[in-house]
Amino acid sequence: MSTLSSVRSFACTDAPSFSLSRTVGLLAGAVVVGIEAVMTRAELARSRRQLAQLDERLLRDIGLDRGAARHEATKGFWA
Repeated sequence: MSTLSSVRSFACTDAPSFSLSRTVGLLAGAVVVGIEAVMTRAELARSRRQLAQLDERLLRDIGLDRGAARHEATKGFWA
């Protein structure tokens, strides 16, 4: 079971709506989701930087031209 699903299952218990354990579970779930989102965006940014470093032959192999690779590589961290 992944960390996220275990946090979600803990947060979805039949505890009263204002219990401390439910609040902590929901907060932990939000933190885990946020960290996973940042990690995903960081990996995407790293992949885009690598794409910008490919030569023409490698770009042609993956079906891109230099303009398309440059356009993708210049996208921000959030895109």
